[in-house]
Amino acid sequence: MVLGVFMACWIVFAVQCFYAHRVWIITEYNRLITGIICAFATTAFVFGTITGGLIFYTRNPVDLFGKKWCQVSAVAGALCDILITGTVWWFLRPARTGNVRSKPNYLNKLTQIFVNMGLFTCIVAIAMVVLYQVQDGGLGQFYSALPGSLLAKTYLNSMMAVLNARKSIREQQLEVGRSPMELPTIPTIR
Repeated sequence: MVLGVFMACWIVFAVQCFYAHRVWIITEYNRLITGIICAFATTAFVFGTITGGLIFYTRNPVDLFGKKWCQVSAVAGALCDILITGTVWWFLRPARTGNVRSKPNYLNKLTQIFVNMGLFTCIVAIAMVVLYQVQDGGLGQFYSALPGSLLAKTYLNSMMAVLNARKSIREQQLEVGRSPMELPTIPTIR
């Protein structure tokens, strides 16, 4: 169980850093927004790791649900997701990019995929935060277990879906015969 907590923390942190890099590119290297996202991601990672260490030290898995460290981690992760999703939507919306045509284009598809994937992880993280707040002693103290167990999986699936969608959008552009519009990418290994 302790290994699962540490792995979940690492996965969530890695995906949030991936999205922070995407936000860095989309916002044209805005240090303030990217810095805030990195601060929330790091806070969530540190407090999640503290929770894992506490569980390892006490050998009591109930600490995962009752301690404030995990709640702080969940709140920081949810705030990070809200900021990532909102920033991607704000900077890629059609009115900002000058793409206000009525027919859907590739940038609109990419924006929709980014927002939908970020929104799903954000909803799971918010559900975890809310359930932490409403759980009580007894059997009700384990309400946050369901979204907590799904969180790392949703982050990983979200990142893979975004990467796969970008590839399929590029392939669609090449099939139509248009010159592919430049989508910011992560540098490839050379």
